Amino acid sequence: MVVSVPLQRRGAVSRAVRGLGALLVAATLGLGLTLTAPVDNAYAQSAPGTLGFGADNLPRPAKDAQMVLESDQLVYDYDKAAVAAVGKVKIYYDGYTLEADRVTYDQKNKKMRAEGRVKIVDRTGAVVTADTIDITDDFATGFVNALRLDTPTQTHFAAEKALRDQGKTTTFYRGVYTACEPCRERPEKAPIWQVKAARIIVDHNEHMVYFKRASLEFLGMPIAYFPAFSAPDPTIKRKSGFLFPSAGYKKTLGAFIQTPYFWALAPNYDLTLAPAVYTNQGFLADVEWRHRLEYGQYSLRMAGINQLNPNDFYDEGTRNSGVKDFRGGVKTEGEFYLNRYWTVGWDATLLSDRTFSRDYSLLSTNTDINVSNVHLTGISERNYFDARMLYFQVLTNDEDIKYDQGRQAIVHPVIDHSYLFDNSVLGGQLSIKSNLTSLSRDETDIVNNDGNGITVAEGVLNGQLQDDAHILGLSGNYNRLSSQVTWQRSMIGPLGMVFKPFGYLRGDGYYLNQDQIIAGLNDDGSYFRGMPAVGVEWRWPIMAAGLSSSFLFEPVAQMIVRPNEPMAGQLPNEDAQSLVFDDSSLFDWDKFSGYDRIEGGTRVNVGFRYLASIGQLATIQGVVGQSYQVAGENSFAVQDLTATGAVSGLETDVSDFVAGVTLDTGYGYFLTARGRFDNENLDVNRAELTATGKFGDLTASASYLFLREQPAIGNDSRTDTISGKASWQMTDTWRVFGSVAWDIEGDQLASSGIGIAYDDECTTFSIAYSEIRQDYTDLQTSKQLMVRLELRTLGGTKLHSDVGSLTSNNTSN
Repeated sequence: MVVSVPLQRRGAVSRAVRGLGALLVAATLGLGLTLTAPVDNAYAQSAPGTLGFGADNLPRPAKDAQMVLESDQLVYDYDKAAVAAVGKVKIYYDGYTLEADRVTYDQKNKKMRAEGRVKIVDRTGAVVTADTIDITDDFATGFVNALRLDTPTQTHFAAEKALRDQGKTTTFYRGVYTACEPCRERPEKAPIWQVKAARIIVDHNEHMVYFKRASLEFLGMPIAYFPAFSAPDPTIKRKSGFLFPSAGYKKTLGAFIQTPYFWALAPNYDLTLAPAVYTNQGFLADVEWRHRLEYGQYSLRMAGINQLNPNDFYDEGTRNSGVKDFRGGVKTEGEFYLNRYWTVGWDATLLSDRTFSRDYSLLSTNTDINVSNVHLTGISERNYFDARMLYFQVLTNDEDIKYDQGRQAIVHPVIDHSYLFDNSVLGGQLSIKSNLTSLSRDETDIVNNDGNGITVAEGVLNGQLQDDAHILGLSGNYNRLSSQVTWQRSMIGPLGMVFKPFGYLRGDGYYLNQDQIIAGLNDDGSYFRGMPAVGVEWRWPIMAAGLSSSFLFEPVAQMIVRPNEPMAGQLPNEDAQSLVFDDSSLFDWDKFSGYDRIEGGTRVNVGFRYLASIGQLATIQGVVGQSYQVAGENSFAVQDLTATGAVSGLETDVSDFVAGVTLDTGYGYFLTARGRFDNENLDVNRAELTATGKFGDLTASASYLFLREQPAIGNDSRTDTISGKASWQMTDTWRVFGSVAWDIEGDQLASSGIGIAYDDECTTFSIAYSEIRQDYTDLQTSKQLMVRLELRTLGGTKLHSDVGSLTSNNTSN
């Protein structure tokens, strides 16, 4: 006997029932009522969603979880003990939504069948569409025909049919998997990549996806076949298992293969084992440990190999350091948060020799020097503290420059501290800035005018430093403590003038125990110097506005009065060797870059600032000025061991002119130019020009650098280079990029590169070629090819090859 019960207009009446078995009661009564009579205890499993990949920590539903049904009518078959909801069916149950043209429930077998435009949305947001689906009333076991599954992680499955077994596994027969979104205009078009397999098995307990008899397709074309492989559930970020292997060939290493294994020991720590076998050098062990704690994290990676043929690294033209049996290295990083202000951490890389990292493409990408440090840092809104110890490992060692590890200083430690007082003093702001530096080196670091390392005997004769030599650091121990108290105040005067009086008191204490190789140099014992200074800065901003434009002209004058620099040029100079005088440093009170040199004498800095906002067209700002030594000894004219200041433009009492201008159009075009011009004839001594712009889909930039020859320090050749780079976004996903640098003075190419890249929501791919001139000769070639491919959810790989050899590095995780 069959009874049909029509329902009221869809959406007007909802019926909440416990389990689909209650449909029997609802059909019998034929009433639009909410029934609470107990029926079968049907509730969803605690594993992820219907056919998706939900989180395991979803709460289990209550045993009396209710179901809400909407449909056009209910049809009950008394003979078969079956009830059917027909017409625009919607069922809501414990976070699940099922839509279909017809849903039939078999009370005897506790089976449910949905037919016609079936759509299921699980508790995680995963969407299943199918023609028909057979499923239990607890949504745990089901069989689906013509299925498509769209997960919340933007991954997609499709299959001719699928079987879900007790909520534990889902098997897709003749299935397809991809992490690419379908084309909106042509949904039937093949995605960028997809995996087709005879069977795709999703294990909801192990959170793994297994592919059987699979092929990888790009743009619908198969490019690789795999009898079987597996990948983690797309929602799982950390899962134990093998990562993508890498393989390649390099002349000194031979053919190699590396198969990493990722071991997720716990949610907060893991281990990666990445052994590699090289046909020419043997077995390499590579292990990485990562651990995240409540207040920080750290990692440790170690790699090592006992080489079978170390002599293969010997080449008179390359001077590679790999001619030894055992080679390896250690890299460790860590950062811990002591409280909201203080952190302690480290970053260290130690290698057995200077070329291990680039020979085996491990631990470090640096080619000149590795910097290791341990630090303690405190930062608040007004104050700063940083203490760190530094170790520098030299990775270059060309025989021609005789440069070795002993010339590098070990810093133990360097401490910086700044403190800004909360309350004003005499209406102004009071601050304290301090620095402690302690370092040592085994050998004196001495170079000639070309920057090449030389011996002490070659650079020092009878206690006198030769004209073509500079000492960058003395062997022995160096210790300095510096502190400076600064006060400054801004006041508005008549006619809008701004006056800023200021003053500072600087003190430096030295304890030196260094080699006495230069006569008259204070390189052993204790020394103290002090530097008081007072000054005032005057500015008069003059503004004009009209026709939607505004202009600001501001003359600036600054005077600093202080005594001569104590012991000028007689103390070691470790941290003030770099000096660039330009518009950005024109009004600095002390133009030396570090603490070891301190500017003395009375100096006046004058110039003007200009700012113009021309409607919606552009903004222009610039600075022009000059500096004058009006009394006392000019510190920049005093020679020290490093010749700092000799060609800075400040070595004469009347400095070079400096100027800088920036143009911002507001439409993506920027132009910055700055220069230093001779104070007598306005010859260009230094010039920099940078331009950037965006022209539709093309982004480009160019820069130019000119530096006149400097005979005072033995540099008889000028620097004259131009460089540029550009990127053209051909489509939404394809991009072409390139760069070039040309040495105008040497009339030769300095570097160049070109590449193409593809990037969308599921695929990243790029090919780049670069050619770089090296200042040292231990690299096999300066021509390099980089290929990178990454498939979302499956991982990726990177090929980094010197031209003429082939090596690759796995980047899957």
